Amino acid sequence: MKKLKLLFLLGFAVIAAPASGEMLTMQQYLELVAENNSELKSVQANIDAVKGKLAEIERVYSYFLNAGMSYSDDWSGRPFAVNSATMDRLSMLNTDVNVGRQFETGTQVSLGVQGFYGNYDYKVTPDYQVTDIAPFIRLEQSLLKNWKGGNTKASMSQARANANSLLYLLEYKKQGIIFNAKMAYWNLSYSRTVINFRRSSLDRTKRIFDWNQRRFNLDLAEQTDLLQSQAAFKMRELNLKIAYESEVKASRDFNRFINISDPKVKYDVESFITAGNNFEQDKQLERTGIRADVASAMEDVASSMYAQSLSEKGMGSDLIFTGQFAMNGVNKDFSSASSDLSEFNRPSYSVGLKYSLPLDFSLRKTIIKGYESAKISAEKALENAKLQENSDWLQLVDDWNNAKSRYALSIEIRNIQQKRNEEEQGLLTKGRSTTYLVLQSEQDLDDAYLSMLQNIFELIGIYEQVEAFYSN
Repeated sequence: MKKLKLLFLLGFAVIAAPASGEMLTMQQYLELVAENNSELKSVQANIDAVKGKLAEIERVYSYFLNAGMSYSDDWSGRPFAVNSATMDRLSMLNTDVNVGRQFETGTQVSLGVQGFYGNYDYKVTPDYQVTDIAPFIRLEQSLLKNWKGGNTKASMSQARANANSLLYLLEYKKQGIIFNAKMAYWNLSYSRTVINFRRSSLDRTKRIFDWNQRRFNLDLAEQTDLLQSQAAFKMRELNLKIAYESEVKASRDFNRFINISDPKVKYDVESFITAGNNFEQDKQLERTGIRADVASAMEDVASSMYAQSLSEKGMGSDLIFTGQFAMNGVNKDFSSASSDLSEFNRPSYSVGLKYSLPLDFSLRKTIIKGYESAKISAEKALENAKLQENSDWLQLVDDWNNAKSRYALSIEIRNIQQKRNEEEQGLLTKGRSTTYLVLQSEQDLDDAYLSMLQNIFELIGIYEQVEAFYSN
């Protein structure tokens, strides 16, 4: 039986092999899809964009350069200080240049220099000029909300979770496109295999029809036998026409994934029969990862938890400590001020505390309940996604095992129908059978072939689905 099965597979693979065209393997086809498919390129661009946003999240700990300058020139004689009513003009130049960074502890540190130049033009007393140079270090630290960087870290974690959730959904969409492209490839191979089979079936039926035509012309057969064989021949012509129509649709799908509008495919594809035999014998289903939509739901739960934590902290009070230390050089001109600065004898210090407390106490319960509901929703969505994924996996395993069993059985049935058909044809030539019985055996043989091909296609579809969604 195994030898018969092998001979049949090899023989049918030869019959089903495409006649011409450049051979395009599945891997080569997927490379063309990645290179040309607009939808896939769009999804990939979105994936790259989200990855860029993930990198942007880390900028919160980057160094930043801040530089500012302002100049004012006031001729109003406004009393800026004691006895300044005699002032004709006041001109000032302020500069502030610093490099700042927020650390993971939540501490914001700035290191820089402030500069001031003022020209006081009095009506009576001599003009007065002052230059102030002050290198400084300044820090700010939240003692409640962002103590040890908790608030910042939670915000970053939430942003990562949101980005990862979108990234997984895009990956899921990408996997779906690739899976559909693979099935378009195998569907074309299947369609061409069906065409070749329909041709062979038509040839067999034509021989029966020609045989009955000759016998009828010699008055050795009834007209009913001739009409019956003619109807069978026409039916197989119709089946072949339908097979060609199916191939046209399969060709369009095949070309669509590589961005070609031509309904004709210029490539040969891998043998459907050989692939089916390999899928049935050598391939096993393996679940090596979680499905991307489940991973996305997991990130949504994480995001909702961080959002709830940030909301609770945001509604609470905060106490912010600020401090600054500077070395000052103050004198008439820049050179003298610089000399004063080098002596380190004019330091300045400042410290401060700032307390804040939101007073919308009546809204807190409603807001907290909203975030709690959002978290519950995300958790239930994840629970459902896991349940659906596991149910889908178990169904795929059952479908795989059932398809393998049906495939083995369909080959046995095909072999039996082949032998029966050969016997009926032999008996017909000897006058010991009827046209009806031969044509019935032809139909049963056709049904057995098609059943086998459909089982192969089902095996391929199940395996490719597992490869696409459960192996990452």
